[in-house]
Amino acid sequence: MSDKPSQIDLSQLAVDRGAPAGRTAVKGKRGWFAKYVLPFGILAGFAGLFGWAARDSFLPAQSITITPVVVSRAEVKQEGTPLFQAAGWVEPRPTPVMASALASGVIEEMFVIEGQHVKQGEPVARLIDADARLALAEARAAQALQEAEVSRAEATLAAAQANYSQPNELQAALAEAAAKLNETEVAISNLPFTIETAKSRLLLAKENARRKELAGQAISGRVLREAIAELAAAENTVAELIAREPKLAAQAESQRKKRDALEEQLRLLTNETRAVAEAEANHAAAKARLDQTRLRVEAAELTLERMVVRSPIDGCVLSLDARPGQWLSGVGSSQGTSAVVGLYDPNRLQVRVDVRLEDVPRVLIGQSALIETAALGSPIDGEVISITTIADIQKNTLQVKVAVKDPPAVIKPEMLGKVTFLALPSPVAESGPSESPLKLFVPQQLVTMSESGVSLWVVNLSDKVAERRAVEVGHGATEGGLVEITNGLQPTDKLIVAGRESVTEGTRIRVSGEDRTLAGGGHSSQRSQPAARTAQAM
Repeated sequence: MSDKPSQIDLSQLAVDRGAPAGRTAVKGKRGWFAKYVLPFGILAGFAGLFGWAARDSFLPAQSITITPVVVSRAEVKQEGTPLFQAAGWVEPRPTPVMASALASGVIEEMFVIEGQHVKQGEPVARLIDADARLALAEARAAQALQEAEVSRAEATLAAAQANYSQPNELQAALAEAAAKLNETEVAISNLPFTIETAKSRLLLAKENARRKELAGQAISGRVLREAIAELAAAENTVAELIAREPKLAAQAESQRKKRDALEEQLRLLTNETRAVAEAEANHAAAKARLDQTRLRVEAAELTLERMVVRSPIDGCVLSLDARPGQWLSGVGSSQGTSAVVGLYDPNRLQVRVDVRLEDVPRVLIGQSALIETAALGSPIDGEVISITTIADIQKNTLQVKVAVKDPPAVIKPEMLGKVTFLALPSPVAESGPSESPLKLFVPQQLVTMSESGVSLWVVNLSDKVAERRAVEVGHGATEGGLVEITNGLQPTDKLIVAGRESVTEGTRIRVSGEDRTLAGGGHSSQRSQPAARTAQAM
């Protein structure tokens, strides 16, 4: 190796500070983007992804509980296959009809016997009607008397109306008052002349008496006394005429007021108007009383007509509930009885069947049945019309009503019979000899009925929202309150139980628990049996 030190060129490491300005600006911009924009963008992306993942924790959600769909395997049976038999008895459908007495009385005669056919309105019994006939005669007499009262009221009203339209009496009184006033006014106007005449006669009487006094013995005393009497009479006449003037004035004023009052009375016709109103009121009251008497006559006629009890329907006599001599209380009485005859329609019969409780889930409204009785050689057709609520705790049965289709004449109420319940047509086709179709059932209280159809609230587990699902239901309900769903539901669906009243379509939900009591989850071995039996009946 050579001992000479190696020479290193350090100028190679020098930085040229004189680089172009554009290149420096590009490097500064790239450094700002890498330092600020890119880190903040990455953080915002992580924050958005975290928020989306934890959205259920931040957004409000409705707390609900859910229940699963009850799934049962149904055995498909051919339509008309006998399911089970039950005993019962024949009775009228829907109930017997009673022919009752509508009026109280004692039965005089019965017209029908048990088993007799009667028409609607045909008499079945008659009551003693003597009292009813007397009451009718009394009511008719009262009506005749009231008709006379109405005639008198009409006459009074006609007179009042005529007096109102032509008040002749007032007009005559007014004319008389005007004539008297006119006579008085004439007397007042003539009074000054009468006074002057009387004064002139007084002067003549005075002069005559003075002359005869001056004559002295030349005339007799009788002539003088006559002259003095004439003078006194003339003085009295003048005094009377002078005193009559104020009396005539007062009389004229009174007659003028009377005339004015009669004119006002004739203009107003107050008394005549009141008389017309009173006559109209009396006439209306008389007519009302006449209507009351007519109603009493009609009531008496109705009571007399009700003395004959008639059949309310076309049918057959089932029972005689009364006999001659028995007292009937009639309608509206709380004591006694009014029933006379029990009737039924022989074309409307039914069988009341005692069905065992374990067979009740296989009974549906409209289900076909065969009815057998000892009176018939072959079964007759029937149809289930009602599942009652009458259970027998001793026999462990529930009563079911089966209508008899076209009942023969030999079938009578109270006959014993046996009913065979038949399978309904199944909506599920057989898939294979070793495979049974599935039946879906839901609690009946979760089914919502509306004008748009039948629906259920279902949980959309993928989006965690409430969803209203339109479904189709099958026939009837099971003993456990389950309803079959034939379309619109899957076996894996979950139904909303608690909280469904406050949810709407698309409401975010949070499942807080699962309720299996409605679907029989707590007693699966027991609660699944009614559903399976119902499916078999389908």
